Amino acid sequence: MRISPKFAVVAIVSLLSLQTVHAADVTIPAGRESAINFVTGVTPNCRNIAKPKMTVVKAPEHGSVRFQWVKYKINNISKLCDGRPAWGMAILFKPKAGFHGKDRFTYGMNMQKYEGRSDTKYIQDAIDVVVK
Repeated sequence: MRISPKFAVVAIVSLLSLQTVHAADVTIPAGRESAINFVTGVTPNCRNIAKPKMTVVKAPEHGSVRFQWVKYKINNISKLCDGRPAWGMAILFKPKAGFHGKDRFTYGMNMQKYEGRSDTKYIQDAIDVVVK
């Protein structure tokens, strides 16, 4: 499985706030697992804060979702951090054999809000996947 860093990061963590970006329809090929997005937390100095705790809240009807901790180059967080290495949670979707069409799932995550503190924030979001 190849994890492409071209997708936008789902969550951005700074010392001031936690923001989310909802992913629009994500188109993936049929018959294989694909990375459809990433979740990461970084400081304004582009350092990782903590590994988010991920869960599938509502499973897709026509596939499966899993999460994998990977190292990749930051993209679409801020111009300051773009291109720098970071660890992030890849959100992976694998369609059922022979499935083509649209599916949807909801995931949740707990992420540390501030470096060196135990404060956390829960975020839940849905992703629409188009399998071609």
